[in-house]
Amino acid sequence: MIQYMSPFISNLSTYTDPLRKLLHKNSEWQWTESHEEAFQKIKNLVHKRMTLNYFNTEKATAIEVDSSLVGMGAALIQEGRPIAFASKSMTETESRYANIERELLAVVFALERFHTYVYGKHVTIFSDHKPLENIQYKNLAKAPPRLQRLMLRIQPYNTTIVHKPGKDMIFADYLSRENPTSGEEIELDAVIHQVSISDEKYNALKEETAKDTELACLKSQIIVGWPDEAKEVPQAIKKYWSMRDYLSVENGLILKNSSIVIPESMQNLILEKIHEGHQGIEKCQLRARNSVFWIGITKDIHNKVKCCEICEQYSKSQVKQPLMQHEIPTQPFEKLAADIFHLDGQDFLLVADYYSKMPL
Repeated sequence: MIQYMSPFISNLSTYTDPLRKLLHKNSEWQWTESHEEAFQKIKNLVHKRMTLNYFNTEKATAIEVDSSLVGMGAALIQEGRPIAFASKSMTETESRYANIERELLAVVFALERFHTYVYGKHVTIFSDHKPLENIQYKNLAKAPPRLQRLMLRIQPYNTTIVHKPGKDMIFADYLSRENPTSGEEIELDAVIHQVSISDEKYNALKEETAKDTELACLKSQIIVGWPDEAKEVPQAIKKYWSMRDYLSVENGLILKNSSIVIPESMQNLILEKIHEGHQGIEKCQLRARNSVFWIGITKDIHNKVKCCEICEQYSKSQVKQPLMQHEIPTQPFEKLAADIFHLDGQDFLLVADYYSKMPL
């Protein structure tokens, strides 16, 4: 980080000379008072006003953001020079968020911390998390509840999120991994969605999740963090690689967005619950969509409905009648249609002309 800022610090090489000598080949490592003095001097130079640039409302503004399992960092930048820095430690709950949720949380933190600078002004946000580029265009109603809450807090700002490789984001990457200045929690304004579950079911799910070797491995991977490449992921959980950004751990359970990942031992029981009303495939899938998940759940629901004897017995008696076709009339009032309907406590007779489609 210091090397990156060297163009903005006068005589930096003079101050770093004692430290650089420690890196020489065959040099004995011995930290003395002179080294500590040089180190503290460099730290002070970074914080001095002459190092940070003044904010200019006429210049393009950018924010670099990054997050890790321990914290999040942000840097307000104009023309490549830092204006202000900010960092915050992750709470225990936040550290269990899915990757995309932690990265978006860092964006929210940066915008709210630099509100005075960026509100009412277009700001480009650089993140090393590629999926954030697409989520800014995502339909808010279709986003998972936690992402919805974060996206709503971004709405007041005029932002464009751009992907930038982590190796090029010196400031934010450093700040997110060093000891942050504050562990203060960001206040939660409202809960948009909550999945209800009985204590008995919760304890059973938690116990079976712990017993399931695949999910136990997956939970450990989520907590530790995913590697950069799929080939480094254990074979047993490689099938979760494509959805890694949406997986998180909450109170011993694994969540994909807001859906609980069900262990294999309980999948048949959950299928019975989903289909207990003997609804069709689409309605069963809709019922499961925001509450439960496992790999292949769509196929399992399809097979469950298709093999249900009760559904097979009664589906034949509920065959939809085909639409009746009518000849197209050649002139108005050649053919009329009439029907009755009930609305707001009143009965109505509707007559319409087939040719003009106009009601009479």
